[in-house]
Amino acid sequence: MNKPALRVRDLGVTAGTGADRRVLLEGLNLSLERGSSAGLVGSSGAGKSTLGLALMRLLPEGLALDPRSQVELDGVDLLALRDGEMRERRGRRIAMVFQEPLQALNPSMAVGDQLAESLIVHGISLGREAEERAVEMLGKVGIAGARAAARRYPHEFSGGMRQRLLIASALLLGPDVLVADEPTTALDPTVQAQVLDLIDALRAETGTALLLISHDLDIVGERCERLLVLDGGRVVEDGPACEVLASPRAPATRTLSAARAKLATAVPAAAPAGDDGAPLLTVRELSVRYALDRRRGDFQLPGAGARAPERAVVHAVDSVSFSIARGESLGLVGESGCGKTSLAHAVLRLVPASGGGIHFDGVDLLASRGEALRRLRRRVQLVPQDAGASLTPQMTIGALVAEGLEVHGIATGKDARRRAAALLEEMGLPARVASVRPRELSAGERQRAAIARALSTGPELLVCDEPVASVDAPTRMLLLDMLDRLRIERGLSLLFISHDLGAVSRITSRVAVMYLGRIVELAPTARLMAQPRMPYTQALLSAVPTGDPAAVSRRIVLRGELPSAVNPPAGCPFHPRCPHPLKDAQCAEGRPPLTERDSGHLAACWKQ
Repeated sequence: MNKPALRVRDLGVTAGTGADRRVLLEGLNLSLERGSSAGLVGSSGAGKSTLGLALMRLLPEGLALDPRSQVELDGVDLLALRDGEMRERRGRRIAMVFQEPLQALNPSMAVGDQLAESLIVHGISLGREAEERAVEMLGKVGIAGARAAARRYPHEFSGGMRQRLLIASALLLGPDVLVADEPTTALDPTVQAQVLDLIDALRAETGTALLLISHDLDIVGERCERLLVLDGGRVVEDGPACEVLASPRAPATRTLSAARAKLATAVPAAAPAGDDGAPLLTVRELSVRYALDRRRGDFQLPGAGARAPERAVVHAVDSVSFSIARGESLGLVGESGCGKTSLAHAVLRLVPASGGGIHFDGVDLLASRGEALRRLRRRVQLVPQDAGASLTPQMTIGALVAEGLEVHGIATGKDARRRAAALLEEMGLPARVASVRPRELSAGERQRAAIARALSTGPELLVCDEPVASVDAPTRMLLLDMLDRLRIERGLSLLFISHDLGAVSRITSRVAVMYLGRIVELAPTARLMAQPRMPYTQALLSAVPTGDPAAVSRRIVLRGELPSAVNPPAGCPFHPRCPHPLKDAQCAEGRPPLTERDSGHLAACWKQ
């Protein structure tokens, strides 16, 4: 038998000392053969990310390894190496895709330089060759305009695109072992499939062993040969992925499987009943554009009325129109970088609109200033995509949730803290969470804290940007059910942005599909999921993981990369990648209008 690429023996991790000592991982054993793949699943807080960090010898301060722990890479115990010896292997021999990209990427370096640096440090290539290999890898993970993108900085990319940057960085060196911690959490189904295909190709080509850490049983079922279930820091089930998914035995596995089944049979949220009044939010012909320096490729927000003819223009949002009724939940889906977050930030007045109008409860949001705008912001709140980056690291979770109450004069002092604690409890978080800082929580716990913070001001419209991306299936169900209950009980309206079409199916009554800054399909949720008209929507739905490895070969594969928003194609924006058998010159020359095809079902396609 071949010697395993990675062998883990008796791995244990603890936090704190004395009476405060907590066991995070205990007695964990694992082996990975060359070219093999194992999936690690479990509920939020089970210890999945802690395991990944322990394998990389990157545990944060305050966490300690059990002295009996061993992590052998090709027979060498990584835990016994000196720091310099470990640095030589980290990235080159064993690499990791981290869960929160904004925290993992260097904010002061252009992304191309970051990738090239790893090649230079490990002596793989130098100078121009390193730069070219970095650009090539950016293209492979689906970054449009890779050469220009290499000159930008992490904050200038969407959350999904930052995730691709991390994946590019990890794959660039062709490691022997790849630890991927939620590598596709922020990606839509089509890009997710593209990236997972790339990882599979790397495994086949180089024999890289994969440990895929995920909350998504369907992804693990499609891509991994073996499945391990972690609960309370221990492996409670281990076996062939297809067998574990078909007949789960451990209670933790059955809980995850039951939530997975419930999401798969989601019933769309009911539309608000009996509300014939004006919509709460109306967006008309909204555009958001960014100036692009042709020399560097960096994004800059143009000032009001500013013109910069020497700069290219990025059409992040291009003449988008929609409305949301009181108590309605509208889903917004589309590929990473298509403009979903820019649209949300324009609605929240976090980026300036370049054209069009936004009215909230009859008030011109774009014309509001000063105190009037501050009062409106209390009524419109954001659940951000990257909870770890949005929560101030120096403050406790209780103080962060109470802050909104105090800023808007709703409550102060003990009353604010009491209300904050009640909101955290409503999110299913234990009482201790109020007194800890964000870094002490799991990604799923941080996401719930971010939702509690957004709800603290009693908003009427909640803009949710990937609000359940980082949580396991049971927690996802809890949060979706809670959001739907709030929608019904409080008349809360939701703009629900997500790549998770199962979550969208459950929480929304209508769905808008975006592609390259435009809405290309808009329909009632059940109808769109069952009978998509736009070829892009059809491809998006076909790429949703099902847990069946055979489904990978049946999906609609989109050829080519997402076109650049700097030079969008003429005519239908999707036509260069469209697999429709009847596409013709009309598709390439004329922009199809978003037209009603059936009652309430709109599509922008010449062939529908």
